[in-house]
Amino acid sequence: MTSRSFLRRSLFAILLSGLFAGPVVAVTDHTFTTSPTLATEVRTMVQLLSQAHYNRDAIRSSTYAEVIPDYMAALDGQHMFFLDSDLESFKKNYTTSLYWNVSRLGNIDSAYEIYIRYEQSAENRVNWIFEQLDTADSDLTTNDLYQVDRSKAPWPNDTTVADELWRNRLKFEIIAELLNKKSPEEARLAVRKRYERLLKNLSDIESSDLAELFLSTIARLYDPHSTYFSAETFEDFGIQMKLELVGIGALLGLEDDYCVVKEIIPGGPANLGKQLKPNDRILSVSQDGGEPIEIIGMKLRKIVDLIRGEKGTNVHLLIQPGDAPDPSTRREIIIARDVVKLNSARAHAAIFQVPNSDGVNVPIGVISLPSFYGPAEEGDTDKSSASIDVGLLIDQLKAAGIDGMVLDLRRNGGGFLS
Repeated sequence: MTSRSFLRRSLFAILLSGLFAGPVVAVTDHTFTTSPTLATEVRTMVQLLSQAHYNRDAIRSSTYAEVIPDYMAALDGQHMFFLDSDLESFKKNYTTSLYWNVSRLGNIDSAYEIYIRYEQSAENRVNWIFEQLDTADSDLTTNDLYQVDRSKAPWPNDTTVADELWRNRLKFEIIAELLNKKSPEEARLAVRKRYERLLKNLSDIESSDLAELFLSTIARLYDPHSTYFSAETFEDFGIQMKLELVGIGALLGLEDDYCVVKEIIPGGPANLGKQLKPNDRILSVSQDGGEPIEIIGMKLRKIVDLIRGEKGTNVHLLIQPGDAPDPSTRREIIIARDVVKLNSARAHAAIFQVPNSDGVNVPIGVISLPSFYGPAEEGDTDKSSASIDVGLLIDQLKAAGIDGMVLDLRRNGGGFLS
């Protein structure tokens, strides 16, 4: 399965905003350790790769040295927060012992220690950014250059080089906001909010996020499409493969710390009940007989876990209607969870009249297949699959009398291998 694109969600994909009052301080105090369960998983994964992967003979214990810079780049994709000295320090501390730690001990504490350095660097840099934004206006008339894509650039040599890099970065971001027809004050506020969201996101990082990122970096040593799924990501991948889940049938997002309904899935419980609408804000979630849990400022993944559940059970939502004239309006709704079909990603077909070489229109069937999907696990009784759906569509198009057919895979990113 081509799962790399599915997994590669940035650690900053969930952007939460909110202004800080008073002086800015460090917002995180993380302590991570490799649990016994995770250690067993790590050892098993490395043994499986080294014994069964088709590319196993190309990988040596010394190859694991590549994990350090690759993992740093996964955290700091634009090479802005770490310094070159960080890379040298990590290489010195972890290169010779990394393979032994993961293959024999199942220990990935190095991943946590590298992240802690990243976290500290990011917090220090964001505080520096806030100080720069609070000073007098920068001169935006100079011929400075900023490299937008720094993913292949080296990390800065020292803090002096990094400071100059970030000054140009801030000018670039402010100019971009000014080009969006914002005033200088609005532009600076927009940039400030962006980095406040980054700080907020740092506090949401959990050990499972880092383990998944680090172990996926190890897996990609063997080939670009090998990866490691945490339990949560595997559940989401299974949903993507089967094109169904048990829930309420609403696509959610985060806006200014609030969980907002972005879309109602046709045919789902929320759509059939007509109580929940796009732009409604969900303020709290509770189960039958349980206490309401306020979800303002909560990580989106945790909100989704609270709302999903077993088929036939109820979830209670306290919402602020998006179309209410009074923002203080609140309403509790109850939705029974059920199977939700994600039909937007399912194969579909249409017939087009296309002129032939004689200029006469002939019917041509076009089948669009956005992804390859099928049973997520061996023995799954669900018969829904891309193969079955495409077969049925071919029969329907032939029955309609088409003269030819096109299979459209242009937007197909992969999916279920078999």
